[in-house]
Amino acid sequence: MGSPPNTFFPIDSFPGNTQHADNLAMRPCPLCAGEDHRQILELTDFQFFTDSAGIPKRATLRQVQCRHCLTLFLNPCYTLQGFAHLFAEAGKSYGSTALRPGEQRAWLAMRDLLAPGTVILDVGCYEGSFLASLPDNLLRQGVDIDSPAIARGRARHPDIELVHSAFDQFPLSRQPQLITLFHVLEHLPEPAAVLARLHAIAAPEARLVIEVPVLEHGDTNDINGFFSVQHITHFSRHTLSGLLGIAGWKIIEAEKIEGYNGYRVLAEKTDRQDPPHGNPADIARLQEILACWHKAHRSVEDKLARLSEALKIVIWGAGLHTEFLYQTSSLFYPSERRFLLVDSDPIKQGQSWRGIPIKAPDAMADIDWSEARLVISSYGGQPAMIKAAREAGIPDNVLIPLYNEIHVY
Repeated sequence: MGSPPNTFFPIDSFPGNTQHADNLAMRPCPLCAGEDHRQILELTDFQFFTDSAGIPKRATLRQVQCRHCLTLFLNPCYTLQGFAHLFAEAGKSYGSTALRPGEQRAWLAMRDLLAPGTVILDVGCYEGSFLASLPDNLLRQGVDIDSPAIARGRARHPDIELVHSAFDQFPLSRQPQLITLFHVLEHLPEPAAVLARLHAIAAPEARLVIEVPVLEHGDTNDINGFFSVQHITHFSRHTLSGLLGIAGWKIIEAEKIEGYNGYRVLAEKTDRQDPPHGNPADIARLQEILACWHKAHRSVEDKLARLSEALKIVIWGAGLHTEFLYQTSSLFYPSERRFLLVDSDPIKQGQSWRGIPIKAPDAMADIDWSEARLVISSYGGQPAMIKAAREAGIPDNVLIPLYNEIHVY
């Protein structure tokens, strides 16, 4: 039968949801291959999505900085098994907003990179929607590690060559003259190997377009912060340039993309360079980013103060944002508090997170809001959740949104 939809539960450690040694593995610095690094921050026993007694879905995450070249990276890093276990409920690919492909297409066209007959390769193509938005007089190719996404893309875009493969060893029928990686490089455990592979298969006149978040523009009011758990290599402008250099690419144009943390570079083939020494400015900027992250958490604490003495809390959102709240906030104190967790994702409904069952949002219909409060636990989804809550008749005075403004890619 299950519990009534308006039952509130205590948070529970759910001891069956354990860590597994094979989900993570140590790695050298992804830029200079050095083994000497210092720890920047740690999240202990971080849970990825819902409870599971059968599949280990927790990991202790450590962000470190190489003492030689100052590259920032996750170490230990997710293994292939770790990706499969920890991100099973997120999928392997991450999309963009509907307007972004149009902006990217216009940017390429302004630089005369979309001439008829050009062979273009999109690395991390997902379902191929960006390629499909390009003129059909291009020879379009895409590769992604997400097998279901590639299968869907082949069905939707039979005129585009889509390959399911790892990014460092995929087959292609044509030598690319233009290669794009939009927000892919930060997800790769061995980005230098992928860039070297692209150098080897690219035409001599090829151009490479890469976009990643960078330290210089990492200020955010999101408690996930610059060190997103989905990102395993983190770049500054200096370390990105150095990584491209050791793989045989030279930046010929670079710019900040307005509206979010996107740093886009255009590169051409060149001779391979030695790994660079670190830029001391990256250390100073790192301290500013960490201060910004702590400021974001303090701002969230100011919002949570509205809970006052409330002991019945509805949390809308059963994703990683709620785990960040568990790791860093006062939401789950005092221990007498009881929780109802709701999420619009059918995959999560009927499961639990740290012992709290996850319901569909309609479970809030019978809540007595005179004694309960609603915390909106999302960043990009916050506006839509607030709108839906108001449409459902939930009073504004019990709504606890955590952000005054949202910046979404």
